[in-house]
Amino acid sequence: MLLCAGALQSTFLPLSAGEVLPLQVQEPAGIRRFGYPVAVRLQLPATVARTTAFRLLDGDKPLAAQFRPESDGTAGAGADRWWLDFNVDLLPYESRRYRVEYGNDVPAAREPRSGLALTEVEGVFQVANAPYLCWTIPRDLQGLLRSVVAGAAEQVKPDSPGLVLHGKDGTRYRLTGEKRAGKETAAHVVRQGRLAVALRFERRESGGPLADVESVVDLEFVASKSWVRVDWCVNDPRGTVGGLGTELHLNLDAPSPAQPTLVDFGATTMVYAKLGPKERAELRAGATVPAPSSPASASSYSWAVLRGPADALAPFVVGPKQKDAVSRPEGWAHVMDRRRCLALAVDGFARGTRDHIAVSAEGEVSLLRQLAEPGAAPPAGCKQLRFWLHFVQNPPHISAATSPQSMQTPLMVGRP
Repeated sequence: MLLCAGALQSTFLPLSAGEVLPLQVQEPAGIRRFGYPVAVRLQLPATVARTTAFRLLDGDKPLAAQFRPESDGTAGAGADRWWLDFNVDLLPYESRRYRVEYGNDVPAAREPRSGLALTEVEGVFQVANAPYLCWTIPRDLQGLLRSVVAGAAEQVKPDSPGLVLHGKDGTRYRLTGEKRAGKETAAHVVRQGRLAVALRFERRESGGPLADVESVVDLEFVASKSWVRVDWCVNDPRGTVGGLGTELHLNLDAPSPAQPTLVDFGATTMVYAKLGPKERAELRAGATVPAPSSPASASSYSWAVLRGPADALAPFVVGPKQKDAVSRPEGWAHVMDRRRCLALAVDGFARGTRDHIAVSAEGEVSLLRQLAEPGAAPPAGCKQLRFWLHFVQNPPHISAATSPQSMQTPLMVGRP
């Protein structure tokens, strides 16, 4: 059994009674990993006290690791579900075995003295990895990120729309903490420590076209990388949600002909472009991307990058016409000025959905996952979107120490 490290519901099946849990970590994508974070949700055979000592070993060598009982926002005397966070270095396709030991006589795992620190002040969560990075997240999740200070520079503007739901008629609804019929966003800490911090936000729409739509948003921060992973699960019992996405306003330098905004897109090849004032670029992919030269034509491309003024986008680069696994775009973007860079990566980009990433020269970045064809009724049930926001300095080749592809293909964890 292999489980994706850090997956929203990655859980080990109950093991036989004992105090040793074997683990195997595997690199699945042919990418060398340096200090790559691993997050594993352990299901113990029985509940143990929250004061129980845990440790992680590579052979006989104890490793730095973070063990935390899973929290749902309520206090409890014990727990049978625990989160394990640690970092690994792996060669392409390398597999390595570890073991977890726990019990009253086990020496507790060594945790780093530096790393992440979580504080709550004036209605916000602050996740800091001093002196390098500080995230500010509103408790009501309005705007998603209020501030991201990286490399001594502010990366985002405080007026970002944040997470956005789209009704089946295309109407946009911001996911905010505004009270509606007495309802508001609930927030709590799932786990926290020097290696990882995870926050959960829950909201149920109580009126209007999206009544009874429930959202669960998980944000995960790790000390070894300057990204946040966003997992958004939407329960849409009546089929009223036609799309979901995010809209961010980056704090980029004003573009000019001499210093344009730079954009890279991950399609089946990398497409790079420059954007002058008032220009825009989009990567579109999914069930139907019409041939740009003939929008009404039955022929279509597997993906297309468009560029130009917002009201007059024109084809820039298009993918192949066939829609097979080889022609699927990777689904990521770099957005850069002279100092800053955002790497946006999307999980499962255009896999059965119509997805697009749009970037303006002024730093407006949007991601949209459309769940139904125009005019068709959206499906009812659970709808998901996972993406990463990785803030680094320009050029990312030096500062990122990872790639969008490595975010999209986390390490695999399971029992040997």
